[in-house]
Amino acid sequence: MSQRIVIAGGGTGGHVYPALAIGEALRELSSNIEIVFVGTSSGFESKALRDAGEQFIEISAGGLV
Repeated sequence: MSQRIVIAGGGTGGHVYPALAIGEALRELSSNIEIVFVGTSSGFESKALRDAGEQFIEISAGGLV
């Protein structure tokens, strides 16, 4: 049985690239892990994660005021 792990974070490369590295490290631990990234359509993560070939789900989110 596989595990699904959701990783959220974005806005800048300072958040996205470490998230990608974590996903990659988790995949090296087990072949039964599915990584799903979530983020906004307007953030840096939208293009970067898709360009990396990652499964990406758009959510509505915003910063705190």
